[in-house]
Amino acid sequence: MRVTRSTHSSDGTTPFHCVGLTVVLLIALAATTAHAGRPYPFDETGYLGAATLMPEWSATMGRERAQAPLLDACLADEDRCPSYYRGLRRLLTSAATLDGYRQISLINHYVNRKRYRNDRTEQIETPLAGEPLTYRSRWATLEEFVRRGGDCEDYATTKYYLLRRLGFATDDLRVVVTWDGESHGYHAVLAVRFDGEVLLLESDNTIRRGSRHRYRFIYSINENGIWDHAGSQDPQPAKETSA
Repeated sequence: MRVTRSTHSSDGTTPFHCVGLTVVLLIALAATTAHAGRPYPFDETGYLGAATLMPEWSATMGRERAQAPLLDACLADEDRCPSYYRGLRRLLTSAATLDGYRQISLINHYVNRKRYRNDRTEQIETPLAGEPLTYRSRWATLEEFVRRGGDCEDYATTKYYLLRRLGFATDDLRVVVTWDGESHGYHAVLAVRFDGEVLLLESDNTIRRGSRHRYRFIYSINENGIWDHAGSQDPQPAKETSA
């Protein structure tokens, strides 16, 4: 994922710090002085409003709901599974018997194995908190990602869909756009609030955890809302696990 202050995007070559979404956000969202060096702030104020403020994201949530019955039928009866859902059915069936942390780790590994694909669409402008928002992306649904892969925001959103399938609460999951102080680039991760910690699920199978890391949080979304994360804090090294 790449977020910039202009309407021009650059090409990316790797799935970890990837380019696929160009966002010109209101200053409060795009400032690179956003929070760094602490867990993702689930309980912090900064709520901007409903997810409908970002129409393309909201439309993706609508497509996801419309496509969900096909996977429901597949999970209920393997004979009703299209070929592209067979592996996903095995994954979700196996994951249902695991504890929560092992579910998180398994989903992280499964999604990160999928094909990286750069994603570009036309620029769209829409009001957000009284300011223009211009971005370029087509967010993928679960079915779309399984069939064709995606870029870094699609990796994060697919992890979101799958953990929701496994019973994780909406309020404990957010797709977060970050500024990486080491690579000096924007990146998307999934934040999961679990067992008293905040976990950041990465595209390289790392699960970042603990109170210190290198990210500054810019903005976040889930199916219910959008949050900004203005402020500043000195980044510190992260604790990492390769789960």
